[in-house]
Amino acid sequence: MEPEKFTWDSGKAIISQFIGFLLDSYDLTMILSIAPVLAKVILPPASPLIATFNVILSYSLTIIFRPLGSAIFGNLGDKIGRRADLIITVLGLGIVSALTSALPTYAQVGILSFVLFVLIRVAVGIFAGGEYSAGHPFAMEWTPYKWRGFISGLVQGGFSFGAALAAVVEGIFIGIYGVSGVEEFAWRYVFLTALIPAFIALAVRLAMKETPVFEDVKKRNLIRRTPLVDLFKPPYRRDFFQVMAYMTGMFFFAYSLFAFVPTILEHSPSTFGLGEANYIYSIGTYAAFAGAVMFGTLSQYVGRRRLTIIWSIITFIIAIPIYYGLITAAIAGNAMTAMLFSIIIGIITQGPWGIIPIYLSERFKASMRASGVGFGYSSGIFIGGWFSIYVPLMHNYLFKSIDTPNNVWFSTAVLLMIGALIVGIAQYFGPETLGTRLAEEPQKTIE
Repeated sequence: MEPEKFTWDSGKAIISQFIGFLLDSYDLTMILSIAPVLAKVILPPASPLIATFNVILSYSLTIIFRPLGSAIFGNLGDKIGRRADLIITVLGLGIVSALTSALPTYAQVGILSFVLFVLIRVAVGIFAGGEYSAGHPFAMEWTPYKWRGFISGLVQGGFSFGAALAAVVEGIFIGIYGVSGVEEFAWRYVFLTALIPAFIALAVRLAMKETPVFEDVKKRNLIRRTPLVDLFKPPYRRDFFQVMAYMTGMFFFAYSLFAFVPTILEHSPSTFGLGEANYIYSIGTYAAFAGAVMFGTLSQYVGRRRLTIIWSIITFIIAIPIYYGLITAAIAGNAMTAMLFSIIIGIITQGPWGIIPIYLSERFKASMRASGVGFGYSSGIFIGGWFSIYVPLMHNYLFKSIDTPNNVWFSTAVLLMIGALIVGIAQYFGPETLGTRLAEEPQKTIE
């Protein structure tokens, strides 16, 4: 059973996932955009770029645990339902993210500070991996067919909106306390703010109903014994690996913005200070939100597959020019031009994410959808999650003379080009999903 029109239950499902996904990005952006500050707090003295890379690398290490969270909570979402799953994940994600504010500093406990930071990141990764496993199917299963593309982009846009919100909050704290004040103590307040969206998401989820699609799966006794394992059995195995390749390229897209635009803007020869760089980056993340909504909406008319392939070709062609424009503006200290290129990068890198909630939901049966969406989404991390190694390697051994010694603009552009190539090829070998039913097809037995 799929909804034919919007109801208040549909609205709550969409709000729930928007805020839940916002929280995931909010935490990520706090780590990546404040990396130079955090590096001084939890690590021994080192060169600014190396210290920043160490913090970004620690984040890469922890997102490797997202597939574990997706496996656990995706399987659970197919067994007990999407709603109960989501209550658990948002509680866990909010609490462990806020725990960052309680970290002892390197000056207090030495390297133990960094070890504890990594452990918290592991816990965040597990709950974040579970968050979209049930969350994306929940929102999509409550969405009427003709609105799927727009709502998919809106829900996914919560990630970009969370990044923008985090950048704004960080900017407010820098404005109030100054960079020295943030480095000394106010960084704790920054991370503590994660409790606010977590509390709002929890309140919404406690008031939600289970999706009619999952209720139908239960009613017809179609709940699978091992939904996660079934992903690797014929005929679903090929679908899973196509999704895995697709998501690998998508993670290259994502971190070309979220991880490295702040890094490019914050390090010489860029002449921007931390506050100004943070503001320029936040403008790009607002544009990313608009890009995701636009892409999702267009996919409802053009098709998910066709639009993604066209977008990938365009991205491959313009990747180097747009990052060259960004670094040139940063060197000249031209904030308006830097904002323009930050906006273009935000739209280009995050637009294709607008179809992820619906595309992945359309790729898997209702009885294995939370497992398929969650683990399929996270599987891209196995290769794509090591972006913080790929870019330094390209920087140090291939493109240092083009990048400049302290900046990684060209290496980041190449990362985006590789991502565009992978995404385009993966979509070419996948089906068009526009028009797929989300309800479980009638069948006599379940695998």
